[in-house]
Amino acid sequence: MRIWTGRAGSGKTTAILREIAARCESGGGRQILLVPELNSHRMERSLAAATDNRGARTAEVLTFSRLADRVFSEVGGLAQQMLTPAGQLLTLQEAARRVQGGLSVWGGLADKPELLGEALGVVDECKTCAVAPEALFAAAETCRDTALAAKLSDLAQLLTAYERLCDESLPDPRDRLTHLRDRLAESHVLDGAAVYLDGFLGFTPQELAVVDAVLAAGVPLAAAVACDMAYPEIFVTGCKTVKTLERMAKRHNRKAERIELGASRVARPAGLAAVEAQGLLPVRVPQESCEGVRLYAAASPFDECEHAAAYIRRKVRDEGARYRDFVVAARDIEPYSAFLAMAMARYDVPVFLAEKPDLLSRPPMALVTGALNAAQSYFKYEDLFGCLKTGLMHLTREELDKLENYALTWNIRGGAWEREWAEHPDGYGQPFDDRARAQLAELNALRARLIGPFSTLRERLKGEQPASGCVRALYDFLLAVDAPRCMADRAAAHEVAGRLQLADEYRQLWEILVSAMEQFAWVCGDTPLTAERFAKLFRLVLGEYDVGTIPVSLDRVTCGNIERACGENAKYVILLGVNDGLIPKAPSSASLLSDMERDKLDALGVELKAYGVERLLMEQETLYRALACPTEELLLTWHMSDAAGGETRPSYFVGVVRGLLPDVLFSTHQTETAQDRLQAERPAVEMACAYLSGDRTAAVRAAYGFYRDDERVHHAAQQRRGRGPLTSPHTIEGLYGKSLNLTASRVDTFYSCRFAFFMQYGLKARPRRVARFDALETGTFIHYVLEHALTALGKGAGGAAAAEEAAVRRACRTAVRQYVQEELGGMENKTARFRYLFGRLTRTVEQILDNVIDELRVSDFAPIDYEVDFSRGGDLPPVLCAEGEVSVSLSGKVDRVDGYIKNGRLYLRVMDYKSGKKSFSLSDIWYGLNMQLVIYLYALQQEGLERYRKRLTQTFNEIVPAGVLYVPVRDELPDAARDIDEDALRALRDKALRRSGLLSDDMELLEAMEHGLEGDGRFIPVTIKVKKGEDAPSLAAKSAVADLVRFGKLARYAHDKLLEMGRELRAGSVAANPCKKDKASSFCDWCDFRAACRFDETAGDKARWLRHLSDEEFWQQVGGE
Repeated sequence: MRIWTGRAGSGKTTAILREIAARCESGGGRQILLVPELNSHRMERSLAAATDNRGARTAEVLTFSRLADRVFSEVGGLAQQMLTPAGQLLTLQEAARRVQGGLSVWGGLADKPELLGEALGVVDECKTCAVAPEALFAAAETCRDTALAAKLSDLAQLLTAYERLCDESLPDPRDRLTHLRDRLAESHVLDGAAVYLDGFLGFTPQELAVVDAVLAAGVPLAAAVACDMAYPEIFVTGCKTVKTLERMAKRHNRKAERIELGASRVARPAGLAAVEAQGLLPVRVPQESCEGVRLYAAASPFDECEHAAAYIRRKVRDEGARYRDFVVAARDIEPYSAFLAMAMARYDVPVFLAEKPDLLSRPPMALVTGALNAAQSYFKYEDLFGCLKTGLMHLTREELDKLENYALTWNIRGGAWEREWAEHPDGYGQPFDDRARAQLAELNALRARLIGPFSTLRERLKGEQPASGCVRALYDFLLAVDAPRCMADRAAAHEVAGRLQLADEYRQLWEILVSAMEQFAWVCGDTPLTAERFAKLFRLVLGEYDVGTIPVSLDRVTCGNIERACGENAKYVILLGVNDGLIPKAPSSASLLSDMERDKLDALGVELKAYGVERLLMEQETLYRALACPTEELLLTWHMSDAAGGETRPSYFVGVVRGLLPDVLFSTHQTETAQDRLQAERPAVEMACAYLSGDRTAAVRAAYGFYRDDERVHHAAQQRRGRGPLTSPHTIEGLYGKSLNLTASRVDTFYSCRFAFFMQYGLKARPRRVARFDALETGTFIHYVLEHALTALGKGAGGAAAAEEAAVRRACRTAVRQYVQEELGGMENKTARFRYLFGRLTRTVEQILDNVIDELRVSDFAPIDYEVDFSRGGDLPPVLCAEGEVSVSLSGKVDRVDGYIKNGRLYLRVMDYKSGKKSFSLSDIWYGLNMQLVIYLYALQQEGLERYRKRLTQTFNEIVPAGVLYVPVRDELPDAARDIDEDALRALRDKALRRSGLLSDDMELLEAMEHGLEGDGRFIPVTIKVKKGEDAPSLAAKSAVADLVRFGKLARYAHDKLLEMGRELRAGSVAANPCKKDKASSFCDWCDFRAACRFDETAGDKARWLRHLSDEEFWQQVGGE
């Protein structure tokens, strides 16, 4: 036996290849070069080059797996079907089920799919390390640690049952090397051959057993091991492998000749050579030259990837490098995968990610797992729409959005998916017109088309079903939704779009699904499974598969873990994540056996994989592979904060390099990010756009100078000019119509924020809302009950004011029942919680009605109209305001109109029910808010004469404004002592329900509104006082009153504000100018369109401060004196 040792690049592989070439040339028999799977293709190319393509007849490259194929093809067993990774998991599950009665520590393992994966890992270790169940039973008997002994006993039982099942059905592929060892002597594959081992950092016990069998057969053996025997603490595995091979040779009476090749002979810049030679040594000599090494401190993992992409662009552009000259590696590449893909795409750098993708994240697998979850959860929203959003269900995005909106609005789940939908698509309280009926019909058609396969799947998985039946149900579901064709179409689409690696993956996914289902049915057979258990197990099974892809072109950057990406020399290596805890990688504790237990196992003679300190020392070898890989330059990067924003530290190795190379090039994100983004078009254009926001750094100025005429920059400049105004009359007319038809809510929205008005009433955008009986619906309910109860009571003798308490209660409850039937479709399908809350709300509306009736009993004003509709075709025409070319119409409804006739005049008072805490404010009117009551009052004065002459028996000649009032109709819980009496509690409620508004200052009218006024009015917002020395009462300053002149000016001001709104709309105003009353809150806080608006003061957006005006200030401003 000959063993070549030396560092990477010392000439070990070259020596082997030269010897093989010489033997081929001289006819020295057959040569077999045995290498790891990852190295096979590269070594085949190297062997062909070394033998000038003439060695194929006598020399070949094999792996342990291919050697097994050769042997089994000769002695039998090659065609034997093996368990897939999924089959191994399922077989272990069945083994656990069979022995679960004898398990003490791992009892119930068969029913815990989440632990099966970890148990399979331990079984895999036993197989790889050639640990038989007998050895585990023996160790359990001699172990003094009772807990560990119980674990070993459980593991031995599990392994015994597992192997018995493999013997009964399909063998475990991990036993192939054991079978190879046993049957190698029967084969003639190695007759007359010399075997060379190269590329192995170490061997598993199974592989060592095969090597031992090769030696036992008398085959000449040579091996190349990358290590420096002078530093066994650095090259732990390599030195251990050399000593193992030497012991093995001695056991077979072979002489083991060790050939020391020493240091690397690869030509490298001085700094890079020093890092390879001394970087991991305990004592290092600082170097003058730092050539070939760079350090970069990034802000985040994404910044690392972006700097790597910019670095590659520089090298390719300035130094003529090829993309294939670069390797981007990390100790664990998975957290970087998405960042790398994004950064490399931004910088137009082609990459090949040499890692296995996460299959469960792919849409076809999400369809399968989501369908199983939906079946067992009875169509839970997250599960069902997780399937639908894979894009593999023949639904357009628009159809999917419609279904999702309805499902969210009405909280559709369970059996509701299988019944005809009858609720309004827009939620509670909406009119069921032809449009709504058409929408509902379309939704029901979509529902029926969609839910059929899911219902069938759920029905077939009900209760406990045989595993094979569950698999058949899933397979039929996939055929029913046409999954195979959808996946083929998706693969073709990826190929057309140039995403060749993804296309390659999709072509394999259907075969993987079928293989998983076949293995599941084969292994589990008639084992009864619930839908939940089947879903968990099948997800676990899919997680055991992976997809292999190859680079879609040769000239690509290779990205991957150090072990996979740094197998051969590359000109440039970028090592990401040189952070504490990542390099060296902290040992994982995710195993059913702890490090302490493994230590005890070692003492008992049961040796599993490396762990603890040894595993940590092996990290040095992994790092060495990255340091020895580059031949021209090594870039080490680390991040200062992780993806979640947590603070991180650089690895100890960064300090080592800075100590070894004191003058090493070191840069940070503060100095490099701007320069990096100039290296590719897309980030450079983004920087040019940053110039428009006021950034004047040198890099931004350079980008803007180069791209200032680019269409993308022009487009960004247009956006930076602010939100409009809209300049096309055609567009404005398309948004708002030829005539501007306004409502009170539209006016309030416009004067709260122009952009919110544009979104809601121009673009007709609306947020998703769940149909619930919230504050809005509560207000609608209270309005309905008050209108219908007061109307019914008003028909009695003496009107509502004369109604007895029992009659009031009957009228209220009749109105409630009517509302329940008309608007809620009855109470039969409502939850107990809903019925309870609705009952409480009914008691509240009874109290509010009592308060309204109490007011009418002390007032000469009586309700004469309800829900007065100002609109085309309504009770009265809309309010028209016109001036020049601008005209607007205001439509809406008045909740209640109270009237009082005296001296041939009808005095009108407009009442508006408010379920919120809004109160009347002249300051609001100044800013264009809450003007509708004043406008409607004067509209009634102008248009209502004929209407009320017909409705009322008394005669009158004119209508005179008497006031406007907001009537609180909310469920107010007064702050009171626990032992408060009923009268005091009623007084507190009355105070909370006191009206706000503006009334005529005529004392006779005020007395007519509330008889016996004294002090603060119980119902109306006035306060009466008697001055000293005077007998006649007068109004206190805080009373909310005005004379008719002021009322007139108030109406004209509201009229002018409507015209102002019309002019601004016609001028295309869409400015984001939210109103703000104080520093703590603004209109933006509850705006539905915040996500679309993205308010930005640097882009010209500006909040409007609404300074509160006192009543006197308001009247001065409008000329009220």
